[in-house]
Amino acid sequence: MGEEISLTRTGITAEEFAGISHLLRLSKANATVEAFEEATAAAFDRTCCISATSGGIAIELALAATGIGPGDEIILPAIGARSAAAGAQRLGATVRAIDVDPRTLCMRVEDAEAAINERTKVMVASSALGCPAGMDELAALATRSEFPMIEIVGPAIGGSVRGERSARFGRMAVIDLGQASPLSTESGGLILTHDDHLAALLRDLRNGKRAIGPNGRLASNAPGYDAPLDDVRAALGLVRLGKLESVIARRAEMAASYIRALSGHSDLILQTAPEGVQMGWSRMLVRLSDRFSVEERDEVIEGLSRHEIVGDPLIELAQHSIAPTVLDGQSWPVAERATDRAISLPFHDRLREREIDLVCQTLELMITRTSFRRDDLPGL
Repeated sequence: MGEEISLTRTGITAEEFAGISHLLRLSKANATVEAFEEATAAAFDRTCCISATSGGIAIELALAATGIGPGDEIILPAIGARSAAAGAQRLGATVRAIDVDPRTLCMRVEDAEAAINERTKVMVASSALGCPAGMDELAALATRSEFPMIEIVGPAIGGSVRGERSARFGRMAVIDLGQASPLSTESGGLILTHDDHLAALLRDLRNGKRAIGPNGRLASNAPGYDAPLDDVRAALGLVRLGKLESVIARRAEMAASYIRALSGHSDLILQTAPEGVQMGWSRMLVRLSDRFSVEERDEVIEGLSRHEIVGDPLIELAQHSIAPTVLDGQSWPVAERATDRAISLPFHDRLREREIDLVCQTLELMITRTSFRRDDLPGL
């Protein structure tokens, strides 16, 4: 075989380099970051955008801005919100992780509502795995319950619910600008909001002017985050923002190609969205059926690697970011089955149709070989 088929594709084109250079020559320090924030806020129909050095930092800033600390509890899905779980733990809050819907891998509104108690201060909803199903209902629940919802879009830009685009549902919405994102700046994160006062607080937190004190609460005399995005990555973001809609459309085409090739396989569960919901394609996530173990899933991934195709388990339980005692007694059977059998396949803007075909053929071959090996073992 020739060149490895990678999971994501890094690198900047000559055209993008030229655009970055042009922007930086014309701008003063930090002006490109401000321009990127303003343009992104407009693109997502929000009034404010605050950038940060990473998606994880952006999530923690959003949590910190709500003022949560020891004694408070946040609700989040068992998968798709690992960074939020880690951030909440650092802020001293307790996490209540909710199992997900087996089809969408999203938190269901009825399960979230059942978990609310007098200590609940924040709800985190995530479409980071691609499907924004239920975002409108979860946002309405947060409004009724009088606490903020943080919407984690992650890299899954382009999704919508009944015509309302992702990043419009939470009091704050967090976008990841890592390599999987159609708006990638290679690393970085964005927080979108309509609240001017909240935006000012987020900027103070990001710039180290406000911080979290030793008791987990907002303070002005504690070490800050100091996590602003730089002008170079902001310039790349501005260049790619101009191509965002075409990139989203191309990714939908790639997803359709994968689904056509793999939809007839009885041992594969593909990502699909309910009626009225549009996926935000940042990755191609498939799941093996329940007759496969986590070890067999890993064997399939290793088989892909031998054919120079990169696969990855990708998703992890929120528990993996939290001390086990914090979530003692909680269980997430659907999320656990999904994490044990998930495979993320190559998915990026330069992926060609023949490479998609090759990935699908190789995946099916590895699944067949793994099945034969198991069936040939005595007692299994």
